[in-house]
Amino acid sequence: MEEQNSNPLGDLFSSIKHYVDLRIDEIKLTLAENMAKILSRVIFFLLLFILIGIVLGITAAALSSWFAVLVGNKTAGLLITAGLFIIVILCLFIFKDRFLINSTLRMFLRMFFEDRKNEKGQD
Repeated sequence: MEEQNSNPLGDLFSSIKHYVDLRIDEIKLTLAENMAKILSRVIFFLLLFILIGIVLGITAAALSSWFAVLVGNKTAGLLITAGLFIIVILCLFIFKDRFLINSTLRMFLRMFFEDRKNEKGQD
């Protein structure tokens, strides 16, 4: 009598287990890649905001000095500059959905789902 060295049911379960392990590894790698992208963008935007803050501070000082010369009063120059910044802040607050939330959402959706579209197109 011949002994069978392989068990078809055992081979099937082994293949399924191997496939599931590979899919888990793929999910982990995709997650790690997306987390790295998110972290790099957070660092980039943090540095960008710091630089923008420095530029805005210098611009505010220059505007205040210029308005002080125009108006003839340093306090009035500072208040005019503050008023301009308040107007800009209000505009940003009013249009925050359009500029901030939607663009951020689009960025994350593109980051997570564009790669999957490319992979499905290659299959």
